[in-house]
Amino acid sequence: MTGSAERPVNSLDAHGFLNRYAPAIINQKKAAELIKEYAAGRRDFRHYDLRGVTLEDVNLSGIDLSGADLSTASLTNVDLSDAKLIEAKLINAELTNVQLRQANLSRASFRGATLTHTSLLTATLRGTVLPNGRTSG
Repeated sequence: MTGSAERPVNSLDAHGFLNRYAPAIINQKKAAELIKEYAAGRRDFRHYDLRGVTLEDVNLSGIDLSGADLSTASLTNVDLSDAKLIEAKLINAELTNVQLRQANLSRASFRGATLTHTSLLTATLRGTVLPNGRTSG
C-alpha cells in the first residue's frame, strides 16, 4: 500500500511509540499475574520482563527476581526485603519507599534510577551498578 495510509504507521514507528509503550502495557498484566501467583505461594520469578510496570503497596518479600528486567518501572511502597535481585535491571526505574532490607542486589544495575526514601544500606551490593553509574565494591 502507498500514500497516506502508510504514514500513520510509519509515523508511529518513527517515534518509537510501540517500542516504548507496548512492553509496559503488556508487562503490567504480567505484573498483576505475578502478584496473584506470589500470594498463592510462588517465589521464583527469575528473568521476568517487567519493563515499565507500576507496582504500588505490595509485599514481595523473599521473591526471586534474579535476571528480571524492571527498567523504567515505578515501585512505590513495595517490600522487597530478603529478595533476590541478582543481575536484575532497574535502569531508569523509580523506587519510592521501597524496602530492600537484606536483599541480594549483586550485579544488579540501578543506572539512572531514582531512589526516594529507599535505602541500599543492608542489601548485598557485590558488583552492583549504582544510580550514578559507579560499580559497588
